[in-house]
Amino acid sequence: MSHPEIDNQTPFAFEPLFLADEEARPLLVLVIKATFTIHDKGPLTIAEEQVPVNLTGELWGEPDKSSYKYEPESAFIKPATDVALIGSAYAPAVGATDVNVVIRVGPIEKVVRIIGDRYWIKALGVISMTKAMEFERIPLIYERVFGGWNRSNPDPEKHTFEPRNPVGTGFMSSSGSFKDAVRLPNLEDPKFLIKNNFDIPPPAGVGFISPHWQPRASYAGTYDSVWQKQRMPLLPKDFNRRFFNAASPGLTAPGFLSGNESVILTNVTKNGRLSFNLPGVCPPDCRVQLRGRNDYKLKTQLDTVIINTDENLLFLLWRSNITLRTGPQDVVTIEILA
Repeated sequence: MSHPEIDNQTPFAFEPLFLADEEARPLLVLVIKATFTIHDKGPLTIAEEQVPVNLTGELWGEPDKSSYKYEPESAFIKPATDVALIGSAYAPAVGATDVNVVIRVGPIEKVVRIIGDRYWIKALGVISMTKAMEFERIPLIYERVFGGWNRSNPDPEKHTFEPRNPVGTGFMSSSGSFKDAVRLPNLEDPKFLIKNNFDIPPPAGVGFISPHWQPRASYAGTYDSVWQKQRMPLLPKDFNRRFFNAASPGLTAPGFLSGNESVILTNVTKNGRLSFNLPGVCPPDCRVQLRGRNDYKLKTQLDTVIINTDENLLFLLWRSNITLRTGPQDVVTIEILA
């Protein structure tokens, strides 16, 4: 099979993906990824090194025990723009035990309370939390958000977990005995602060959520006997494309961002406040020549914005797709237009 001729006229990374939709129709998916450098002052600049499209994703640690740092960038479509923040919270002053992190990107706004290390302890039969410790920097990762497992019951069948964040901390349940010195989360929703050991607040993350976590998993559809008899191996009839949106709750835009929105981040740098505008790059157009068919000009949508304040990088991902007749052999040329 011959490969299509590719002419990428942009300075950005590009990856053609050959996937299938819900009905197993073959697709050509076009993914363009731009890397920009974030500066303390002044506009963003195009990074000298353009990071390639990440098809497998990257975890913070061991599989099944850690969250995604970068999600796999292999969806065939996203219905709206995801925003993810990779970084750390910084204390506003020496001796601080809590601070609010604020993320504003265009119409999106999310506030997360950052609290120093605390633990559940039991004294004289009473369960209470220790006072928050002072901190200088706390990573903004789901491992420090409410969730995790309660494996205190000797019967493994009665082990329970938080389905919205199985890798988190602070989760307890009535099915097991109290385990001393359970670490409370460092990241909380300020509207639902934890007050007692059986509180079940919404996990307050700012990064990517895994496909098997809730609420994302609820969009994957129903895989029951009816699906096995009538649809398998196709996706279920009730599959919802919102499944491909992997941002934390509250960080998916109501539609697609245009790419020139203002960004304001509070307490994710040592300076306290970081502000800039998205670079205003026009979504790249693509021209695709298919064998035996007309040329097609495709418009892309900005569907992912990743802000990495630990490395001062911004990533923008645009995506589009076209249905093929048979598969990759249909594609003659692909142009990414500047």
